[in-house]
Amino acid sequence: MSIRVLNPTETGGAALTRAPRLGDLNGAILGILHNGRQGNDVVLREIVRILESKYAFKKVVRKNKPRPFNIAPGEIIDELANSCDVVVTGVGD
Repeated sequence: MSIRVLNPTETGGAALTRAPRLGDLNGAILGILHNGRQGNDVVLREIVRILESKYAFKKVVRKNKPRPFNIAPGEIIDELANSCDVVVTGVGD
């Protein structure tokens, strides 16, 4: 697994292609990655509540990073990437 860091303030450079967008979230598998930071669980629970009030997900997959200050282990990233249609993560503090 490699990580590519992008600087949104840069201009020019190599063109990037966006991932294909889902037409509809109904029937999709939603992935939730808790980053381990205090408050992130509260934010993610509310995001899931809002999304579930608008869409009928097939399933919600929840994963937790073991440590908040490191990137998620490759196994977690791979599992979410291979089993979910869309994934939400974020910082909660």
